[in-house]
Amino acid sequence: MSVHVEDERSKKIVFVANCLLNANNKVMEIARYQGMFSEVIRTLDEYGIGINQMPCPETLYCGCQRWHTSRNLYDNVGYRRFCRKMASPMVDYMVNYSKVGYKVVGILTCDGSPSCGITKSSYCEDWGGRPRGIARTLVDKPGIYMEEMLALMKERGVSLPPVYGLAMDDYDMTTEEIIADFKAWVESSL
Repeated sequence: MSVHVEDERSKKIVFVANCLLNANNKVMEIARYQGMFSEVIRTLDEYGIGINQMPCPETLYCGCQRWHTSRNLYDNVGYRRFCRKMASPMVDYMVNYSKVGYKVVGILTCDGSPSCGITKSSYCEDWGGRPRGIARTLVDKPGIYMEEMLALMKERGVSLPPVYGLAMDDYDMTTEEIIADFKAWVESSL
């Protein structure tokens, strides 16, 4: 017989890319909101889902004044090692949550990010040397941080929850369209 009294917690958690909760960690010139993507937070709150904020590996690795970069520039042994180290505590949280019956309902990322994208990440074959304006493209690959986190989850036998990438780098989509797609994903993930 348990001596614990149930409380109001939902036991539902989503892991969220840092920049969705703190636009100050985005590379300059691409933030769509001032502080946090409030519509995302309100949606999660409506469904009683707790938030676990993932770290921003790009800010910690390169700082706030970093240049725009791409997946291929971050795809190196040192950055992968750094991302894996950053992902390890997130996987620890997932393990601890599962031990007490909590449900990780998803991982919310920022598609287009060279680190945190899930279905798309930025890529520019010609970048390197002196920074200059070169059109980057999006490739159908996850970002480096997400690749390392998912690999670590697999190695540790952690079940992969649904992963969703907000289309933040798709400037053909309005914020309203992004939120509508996100809400549909939340409802399907519960």
